[in-house]
Amino acid sequence: MVRLVTLIAVSLSAAACNNGDGQQTGFSSSITTVPQGTSSSGSGTSSSTSSSNGSEDSAAGSSASSDSSTSTTSSSSVPDLGTIPDAGDGPPPGCKGKVDFLFTISSAPTMEVKQARLKASFSSFMATLESEFADFDYHILSSNTSGFWGYPSCVGCQDVCEDLPEYPCGVSPEPCDSIRGAGVTYPIGKHASNERCELASGLRYINAGQPMLEDAFTCIASMGINGADGVAETTVLALADDLDGPGGCNEGFLRADALLVVVAIQDTYDNFSDGTPEDWAATLVEAKGGDADAVVLLVISTDIDLPGALCGNTIGVEHNLRTWTTLMPHSVFGSICAEGYGDYFAAAAAKITEQCEVFAPQ
Repeated sequence: MVRLVTLIAVSLSAAACNNGDGQQTGFSSSITTVPQGTSSSGSGTSSSTSSSNGSEDSAAGSSASSDSSTSTTSSSSVPDLGTIPDAGDGPPPGCKGKVDFLFTISSAPTMEVKQARLKASFSSFMATLESEFADFDYHILSSNTSGFWGYPSCVGCQDVCEDLPEYPCGVSPEPCDSIRGAGVTYPIGKHASNERCELASGLRYINAGQPMLEDAFTCIASMGINGADGVAETTVLALADDLDGPGGCNEGFLRADALLVVVAIQDTYDNFSDGTPEDWAATLVEAKGGDADAVVLLVISTDIDLPGALCGNTIGVEHNLRTWTTLMPHSVFGSICAEGYGDYFAAAAAKITEQCEVFAPQ
């Protein structure tokens, strides 16, 4: 009898343990890499390529077995354990196709060709995600890296403004147009959109159901080459409470039940953004309630710090943007000197699909 009671207690304990979700979340500072477009299982292996830096950890599954044989002991001699409590249905379902995309794009003078590659990669990226999610529900925000309206040097130069698309004479700016980190709806500068983008949402970001999505994205992503960069710092500003909270320029962009995908594009190391890569990584995790598994980071930047780099070689430099990706467990790094960025977006799409399945909304 003692042995039977002990066996029942052990079986109940094992069942309760096996109903946990087994997920491991939190911020990891280990510097490991994952091949582009693939994922790793377990924390004991890592591999490296020049186009994907980051690490993905998943808890190893465990199983418990119990003795299925029956006993002929009379019911009067077996203690009444009552109704076995329901362990529940496990964690809530994943993001169900809800994804918040934050693009932060440098407008340095050398970025014209790189911005064109970004826009050329967008349609296939979104098409891939639409095929993965039956109800793809997206927010897409392109954050303001400059923090000013037009070129300050052109203010008051009405006689020549007509020839300078960098400054839209006769157009009154909206309050959020000159706030760094706010969603861009009127990109200004040489090779920029230089017009108010038509967003069906009436907000400073695109949402699901946007007619002519590719045209709308092209408009907000055509940042031009007005000389602004600092993509990491701008990303931090875009996610701050004063912009994303009630009454802020980006109000409603960041949703608690959506996966956050950050795409940062700059052709230098970004060594002038405020803070450190550790600070930037902590900001992304904090934005999702401390859940690092709710964030995917794609950085496209120079790769000259690596042997055989597409951008040439300057080994040994401190590359803050690369470090940022290594600190995030679900990230992709791509060379900005590649002829196209389709492969990097495909790798990011694979990570988005994987993480959307395990993401437990807070």
